[in-house]
Amino acid sequence: MSNATRHLDDAAARGDGSMPSDDLDTEERFLPLVVLGEMVIMPHMTIPLQVPQGKSYRAMERAWDEDHEVLLIFVREGELEGYKSNQPQQLPFTGVIARLEEFAKLPDGTARVILEGLHRATIKSAIQIQPFYRVNCLPVYDIDEDGMEIQALMDTVKQQVDEFVDHLGEVPQEAVQFVHRIERPGHLADIVTWGPAFDFKDRLEVLNTLDPVDRLRKANMVLARQLELLKLRAKIQQDTKEVLDQSQREYFLREQMRVIRRELGEDDDSDDPIDELRRKVAELVAPDYVKSQALHEIKRLAQQGMNSPEAGVIRTYLDWILNLPWAEEEHAEISIAEAQKVLNEDHFGLERVKERILEFLAVRKLAGNKMRSPILCFVGPPGVGKTSLGRSIARALGRQFIRTSLGGVRDEAEIRGHRRTYIGAMPGRVVQGMKSVKSNSPVYVLDEVDKVGTDFRGDPTSALLEVLDPEQNNTFSDHYLEIPFDLSRVIFIATANQLDPIPSPLRDRMEIIEIGGYTEDEKLGIARGFLVPKQREFHGLKTGQLEITDGAVLKLVREYTREAGVRNLERELATLCRKVARKVASDGDPGAEVVLETYVIDTADVPTYLGPERFSFGLAEEHDEVGVATGVAWTSTGGDILSIEVLPVKGKGGLLLTGQLGDVMKESAQAAVSYVRSKADQLGIDSNYFEEHNIHIHVPEGAVPKDGPSAGITLTTALISAMTGRTVRRDVAMTGEVTLRGKVLGIGGLKEKTLAAHRAGIRTFILPKENAKDIVELPEKVRQDLTLIPVTSMDEVLRVALNPIAVVVPPLPITPVVPPPVVVH
Repeated sequence: MSNATRHLDDAAARGDGSMPSDDLDTEERFLPLVVLGEMVIMPHMTIPLQVPQGKSYRAMERAWDEDHEVLLIFVREGELEGYKSNQPQQLPFTGVIARLEEFAKLPDGTARVILEGLHRATIKSAIQIQPFYRVNCLPVYDIDEDGMEIQALMDTVKQQVDEFVDHLGEVPQEAVQFVHRIERPGHLADIVTWGPAFDFKDRLEVLNTLDPVDRLRKANMVLARQLELLKLRAKIQQDTKEVLDQSQREYFLREQMRVIRRELGEDDDSDDPIDELRRKVAELVAPDYVKSQALHEIKRLAQQGMNSPEAGVIRTYLDWILNLPWAEEEHAEISIAEAQKVLNEDHFGLERVKERILEFLAVRKLAGNKMRSPILCFVGPPGVGKTSLGRSIARALGRQFIRTSLGGVRDEAEIRGHRRTYIGAMPGRVVQGMKSVKSNSPVYVLDEVDKVGTDFRGDPTSALLEVLDPEQNNTFSDHYLEIPFDLSRVIFIATANQLDPIPSPLRDRMEIIEIGGYTEDEKLGIARGFLVPKQREFHGLKTGQLEITDGAVLKLVREYTREAGVRNLERELATLCRKVARKVASDGDPGAEVVLETYVIDTADVPTYLGPERFSFGLAEEHDEVGVATGVAWTSTGGDILSIEVLPVKGKGGLLLTGQLGDVMKESAQAAVSYVRSKADQLGIDSNYFEEHNIHIHVPEGAVPKDGPSAGITLTTALISAMTGRTVRRDVAMTGEVTLRGKVLGIGGLKEKTLAAHRAGIRTFILPKENAKDIVELPEKVRQDLTLIPVTSMDEVLRVALNPIAVVVPPLPITPVVPPPVVVH
C-alpha cells in the first residue's frame, strides 16, 4: 500500500493510539483528524465553524487540551457518513494542519470554533480510530522561488482577479489590495482558490498540488476559463437586452404614431398588421372553427410581436387560411343538351364514355348535393383523351379546372402537406390547387394515378384514400392546416394507363371507365375535325394555305404511327404544318405581300415531307404458311399482332422457347405441347415423332418481353401446323387461353386486340366464347369488317385456322412425316 492512502482498519490494528516514543525526534506529527465537507480551508486562511457532536468534535476537544493543532481533510457530503461510522475509509493524500484559535462549547451540544490554516501535510497512516481519528502526517512547507517567469505568472493571476472583480462587482477593495500585496506564488494560489470561480473539485486539485508554482498555474487556468464564461454570459445578456430594447422602442413608436394619427383625424387601423388581419378574418366567409383558429393564431402573433422568429410562420399560415375558398358557391343550372354539345365539340367518338358523363351530370342536376359525387377513373392507353375529357366536363359545368400530375410522387406530404414545425412547410397539392383556382367546387383531375410510388417517406396512395372517398372528404385533414377542409363539392376525376398498379382500396373508391384505342376511321375523324385545324392555327396557316387529304392522314396512321391514341399522329401533322409554313414564309421577295398559295398534301406527298415509312401497314402474313400462326397482344399503348413460329428439327424431344417469353407464356407453350401429344393419333402424328424431334418455338421481335396466357391457342395452332404440314390461314388472327384438355378460356383486352387485328388487315378473328359478351362494346367499324368467331375448344379453332388440304412441305434437314388425312368435325 502506498503512502498516499491508508486504511483505517489497518491503523486500528497498530495499538491504542499512543504516540511512538521513537518518533519524537522527527518532523512527523500525530494529530487529531477533523473531517470537513466541501468547504476547503486553505493555508493562511481563518474560518469560523460550528461543529456538532461526533468524532471531529472530540478530536478538536482533545486538540484544545493539547497543542491546539489538528489535521483537516475535506470530502464530499456523501462520504461524511462513512467517516462518522467505523467503516474502513481511505484517507486522502494531502490535508491542512490548522490551529484552533477558539473552542467554545454551546448549550445545544455543539461547539463554536475558529480554525486558522497553517500549512499542508501529507498523510502517512491512521494510528487511532476511537474515540476520534488520529493520523501520522508529515508537514509540507512551500519553498520560495524567484524569477521573471514566476513574477509574470503572479502578475497575470492578479490581473485576472481584477477582471473577475470587475465582472462580479460588490467585492471589498481591502480584499483586492490584500491579494496584490501577496508576494509568494503558493500563498497567492491558496488565497485565490477561495474565490467563487473555484468549485470543490478545483480547490481540492490545488490543495493536492504541493509545488507552489504548479499550484499557481492551475489557479491561472481555472480563472482564465471562468473569465471566458463570464464574458460570454455578459455578451449574451447584452445582445438579449438590445433585442428587447429595440422591440420595446418600436412598440412605443407605433403607439405614438397611432395617437398622433388619431389626434389629426387620420386614424387608419389598416396600417397596423394585427388589426388588418383581424379585419380580414371578420370579413372572411368561412365556418366558425376556421375563424376561431385564425383568431387564435392572430393572438399568438400579437403576443410574440412582428419581429419574433415565429412571426413569419404565423403570417404565412394566416395567409393560407384567408386565401382558401371556404364558402359554398352558386353555379348555373346544368344543361344536359349544352353539356352534350361541348363533349361532341371536344371529342370524336367515345360514345360510351360520353354517355356515362351525361348520366353523371343528369344526376347532379336532379339530386344536387343530396348524393355524394362518385369518383370517375378513366383508364386507357396514352393519347386517347382522358385528361381532355376532364377539361370538357369543367367547361360543360361552367366550373374551374385543376390538373395535378401524380406520376412519380413518392412523398405522402405531397398530398397531405407538411407539419408547420418544419422549415418551409406547405400544404399538400390538393389544398394548393384549391387556393390557385379560388373555388371549392372545381373539376379536379388527378393524372397518372397508377404511377404513384412508395418509399420510406410514406405511401401517397393511402393519403389519396381520404381525398377520393365521398364519405370522408368533407372533412379532409391537411397536416399544414390542421383544420378540416370540405372537398365533398369537388368533382374528382382520376386517370390511369393501367389498373393493376392501383392498390385495391383506392380502386374500390373509384368508378372505372375504360377508354380503348381508336379505329382508323375514328383517327381520321379526329384529325379532320380537331387536329388539322388546331395545328394549322398554331403554325400561323390560313385555311386556304394547307389541305391534307384523307388518304394522307390514313397513310400517317398506318405507316408513320403505331399507337392507340392520336398523340404521335398530332406530332406528324405538326411536322407537315411546319414544312408548309416554311414554304409559305419564303414565298415572294422580302417586304412583298405573301401570295396565298394552297398546298395540298396527298398520299404520295407524305414521304416527301416526312421521309420513308416507319412501320409496315398490314402485318398479316403475305401467304399461308406452315408453322406460323398470327396472334394478338395487349400493350400499354393499345394492341399489336404477333406471329408465332414453330420449327421441328431432328433431335431427342427437347423444347426450345425464344423471343423474351415470360413464365406464363412458357407454361402456355408447354401446355400446348402436352395437348398436341395427347391428340397425336387424332391429328395423324406418328407416336415416335416427339422422341425423334426437337421443337423450337419462337416469337419474333425477341428484344420485346412478352407474357400472358392469351397466346395459348395461337401456340397450339402453329405447333399442329408444323407437325402436320397443314398451312395456317394468313387472314386469321386468334386469342385465347388453352387448357390441357383443349378448352379455350377467356382473355382480357378484347377491344385493343381486335383493333390491332383490324389495323393489320385481318379479316377473321377467333376469340373465346366467354368474351362473346364483349363484342357489343367493339366499334361498329370493327364489327363490320371482322368476322368474329367465338370458340370453346381447339377443334373449332383448327377447323377455322388450318386449311383443310394437306400440302407438301419442302424438304427439311429431318425426315418429314406424312400424316394421314385429318377428319375435322
